[in-house]
Amino acid sequence: MRHTGSAARRNARRQYRVTGRPGYREAGSPVGAIGTRPVPMSGTEHDRATAGVSDCRLRHLSRNRRRAPDHSAPRASRQGGITMKAQSLVHALRDTAYLDGIDVGAYLDLAREQHPQLYAELDFGRDGAQQALASLAQVFNEFETDDRDNGRGDSYRRAQQNIAVRMTGIRRLFELAGGVQDVRDLPPTWRTLDLLAGDGLLTRALRVLAPQVRDGVISSDIARTMVTAALAAGLPAIRQDARFLFMRSATMDAVILAYGSHHVPSDDRTTVFQEAARVLRPGGRFVVHDFEEGSPSARWFSEAVHRHSAAGHPYRHFTAEELRRGLGAAGLRGIRVHRVYDPFIMRAATREDAVGQLADYMHDMYGLCGLDRGDATREAVRARVWHLCEECFCFGPHDGGADHTDTWPRRPAVYRVGGQWVAEIPRIALVGVGEK
Repeated sequence: MRHTGSAARRNARRQYRVTGRPGYREAGSPVGAIGTRPVPMSGTEHDRATAGVSDCRLRHLSRNRRRAPDHSAPRASRQGGITMKAQSLVHALRDTAYLDGIDVGAYLDLAREQHPQLYAELDFGRDGAQQALASLAQVFNEFETDDRDNGRGDSYRRAQQNIAVRMTGIRRLFELAGGVQDVRDLPPTWRTLDLLAGDGLLTRALRVLAPQVRDGVISSDIARTMVTAALAAGLPAIRQDARFLFMRSATMDAVILAYGSHHVPSDDRTTVFQEAARVLRPGGRFVVHDFEEGSPSARWFSEAVHRHSAAGHPYRHFTAEELRRGLGAAGLRGIRVHRVYDPFIMRAATREDAVGQLADYMHDMYGLCGLDRGDATREAVRARVWHLCEECFCFGPHDGGADHTDTWPRRPAVYRVGGQWVAEIPRIALVGVGEK
């Protein structure tokens, strides 16, 4: 799809400015959810999605700033080192709409100038790229904004401003993806693709957990607002459907599909797994994270999210056997399924603040607007959310696995550590790992 009118394209590029500073946000928008119509972001939605970003600016990328490929540069530094046929396709797609105010050509220019390593890993010249971009233009899912189609994108992003809430599980994901006992042992050159990145939570988390790995995570998501915010924050990011990646083969040390993998339709899961395997280097690892079908962690989605969020939760979660089959069908080896402790943890000065802030987090992250009924006060809504958590996240003595000790609470708990109060909601994640 082309923008209508070259003047409109130039004006859009001239006007595209993003400033401010983002909070930490969640990696977890769904993939593969093809809508029925293209829905451009309004100015208000764009401002809200990128509000507060100041570390970097999406510079104006007018047509006359675009440079011809530098054929004197090493092959790996040019876009994919692709064939002449693929180069012709990329050239033909440059004016195709991609993000709000940015077409494919402008995005490639931005990637080349700000994220040269990502640029070398891109491949918009793949067979099928044109059709994939056309499908992408039709996507508008619940993670764009709260204002349309029962969305929860704004509240979802707001919830993720506290990066520490789920750091325990995120740390373990990186260790499994890197094949290390401690995330601090990851090599500085380690590269991973986060398929459900949102606006780059895992990238920010890795900077805290393993600062030696600078920009080791490429943020990939299907939601416009998520990718726009990640790019505005100076993070390497790409908008793509996990069923068709605009990435070169054999370029990633790891691929992570986490915090939303159940949103992948059952019929598309094999395709997504195969695409992930394609972009892995030999020896690379594919990590798939979900909450096992029928478990207390999955029950939260069916009994709380489905009933009380505007969008509901009509999605089926993975089973351990399905993970094994899917990883095997993708041609991966050394397949293992782990059960990982992945709690929500909130720390505050008082007991009331710890519980209340964690209840706010759960309310916003899952869009539980149905609990805001009547003239309910904030305290009443918090109490309803916490009660739901106590009902759903209740584990038996034999729940769990080898990846964690038996010291974790079997139901939501509040306790003191030093001078702080801690509210903790337990979760056990199902994590499959396969190696190429």
